[in-house]
Formats: sequence, structure tokens, C-alpha cells
Amino acid sequence: MRSSTCAGVRTDASIVVRTGVLVGSVAVLAAFAETPARAAAPNPVPTSAPQAAVAFRAEDARLADPGALARGIAHPDVWWTLDARRQRLFALGDDGRTKASFTVPGTRGWDTLAVVKGDGGAGTIFLADLNGTGAKHDTLTLYKVPEPARLADAALTAKTYQVTYPDGAHEAGTVLGDPSEQRLYVVTRTANAASVYALPAALGSHVGNRLTRVRRLPFGVRGGAFAPDGRVVLRGGGDLRVLAGIRDKVTQVLRTGAKGDAIAVAPDGRRVLIAESGSRPRVLALPLADAPSPQTESAGPVPGRAATDPAPRTEDYRAPKESLPGGVLGTGSVAGLVLLGAVGGGLYLRGRRRVRH
Repeated sequence: MRSSTCAGVRTDASIVVRTGVLVGSVAVLAAFAETPARAAAPNPVPTSAPQAAVAFRAEDARLADPGALARGIAHPDVWWTLDARRQRLFALGDDGRTKASFTVPGTRGWDTLAVVKGDGGAGTIFLADLNGTGAKHDTLTLYKVPEPARLADAALTAKTYQVTYPDGAHEAGTVLGDPSEQRLYVVTRTANAASVYALPAALGSHVGNRLTRVRRLPFGVRGGAFAPDGRVVLRGGGDLRVLAGIRDKVTQVLRTGAKGDAIAVAPDGRRVLIAESGSRPRVLALPLADAPSPQTESAGPVPGRAATDPAPRTEDYRAPKESLPGGVLGTGSVAGLVLLGAVGGGLYLRGRRRVRH
């Protein structure tokens, strides 16, 4: 009789265990089948190696090392550039000829520039002293120069501003100007990472201007530029990375052997220009893909935002977190499998004890 009871209990326990395993396994498989998007890897960033073409050559013998390249606002047919060794600004036409050159008395050390809209929609040129390659500093010096109304050789008057990092000393890599706004960004440089900081909407000449940290980038940056549609192109060690916006992810990587950290985007947004160094330096052009259709709402600044709007919030660039396999349903099924196994095991042990007694 005991043997019969034991066999029945063992059979019941075995059925429970097998049923639990079967039900749990089916639930897990169903969960994976129903939630492929959750477990799928993120879409890869498209990479291309377009052929560079010579857009133009700088004809001026005084311009041997272009430190920046930016389209004019008051003069939309002009490329603004500079030679840091001669401390001189140049206004170049699309054919590479110099339309005018300018000095800025009372300033020193500037080696890059950015152009943004000024008061009343006029253009404003910001010259930046990046404090030398490899040097780390708590502050940066900026010089604000109105874009000259007349393109003729002259001396320009600048206002001086000091901007301070909120988190210690850094090596600055470039200064970006959003041409549609009065918004400037400083991008620091290290070998494998960079951080983006926003300047205050209004700068004071006799007060400390504190930068706001916007995000971190998991790659080095040596130059950069805004496109007319708000995309950002950043120059790394051997490639160009295209971001959907200053706070958005990389959407495209352009592999190129072109030399030079001074880059700009053509007014039509279809080409990236890279200024090289040397006698009659070349300005190369790479085709830029059209902006992808937005899949999600951007976390970046809204186009057309006024300069008086609050500064961007701090936001680090992070890779997407991996979700649990099968999502919430799959995780719950696994938990159910464990629970059913525990119940079956408990019934089996209970039957063993009854047989012994």
C-alpha cells in the first residue's frame, strides 16, 4: 500500500515538474517571439568613405595654415578663415581669392573662430584662444568682433570675454557657432573622448562667464561645424562624425584621408569642407548625406529658439542600456518556471517523507 502511495506521489510530482518545465519553456519562447524589437541590437551607424574633391585653393600667400572655416552671415558669399601665426582674418570667395583681410589690434593668441547671428541679425565673429595644443586651462579667452559691413582691408575692434569651465581645467579642441542662433559651444579634446559646453546666452566683459556642461562624447574631437539644418559635423582623428543635433547621436561616419581640422558645411548642407595647410592650401569637399527623418523627438534645442532661453541641461552621451532578454514578459515567464519547479520539487520531497513514515 505504501508502495502504491509512493508511486502515486512520485508520479504526481513528476507530472507537476514536467508540466512546469513545459509551461515555462513555452511561455519563454512565446515572449521571445513576441518581443524581437526589445532584444534586438541598436541599428549600426552607417559608414562611408566618399571621394574628396578640391572645392578651391586659397590664393593668398599670407594664408598658409587655416585655423578655421565659417560661412559669413552679413556676407553669405564669403568664407571666414584665419592664419594663427599672422593673427589675421581673411574673407575668401568661393574661388579661393581674398576679398579682404583684417587685423584685430589688442588681441593675441586666437587660433579658431565661429560665426553666429548678432544683434538685429547681423553677423558676429568670435575669435577664440584655445591656449595652445596640449595645454589645460580653467578659462578661455574669447574676442567678439562684428562682421564688417564692408569688405576692405582694415583693423577691427574687439571686445574681450573670459569663460570658465564648471569642472576644472581642460584642453579646448574647438568652438562651434550655431549660425541660426546666438549660441556658442566649446568642445574639449582628449585622445578618446570629448565634452561639450554651452556659453551663456549673454556674455559679460567684467564678470566671469561660466560654461554649462551639455554632454560627453565617447570619441576625440579636433574640429567641428554646424550644418544649416542643425546637424553637427565633428572632426576626429581620421574621420568625420555627423550628429543629428548638438545633443543627439551619431547618424553617419565619413572616413577620409584629408588632412586638416578646420571644417565647415556648405550653405546647401550637402558638402563638408576641410581646409588643409601648406602653400596655397586646398579646401576639400566631401558629400554629406541628407538628414535622416527623425524617428524620435530630439532632446536638443528647438530650431529657432531665442538666445535668451535657458541654457541646455547637462546630458551625457551614453550607449543605450541593454534590456532583459524577452522583455518583461520573458522575465516573468522565467520566474514562473522557477516557481513551478520549486512546487514540484516540494511535492516530490513530501512524497519521499511519507514513504519513509
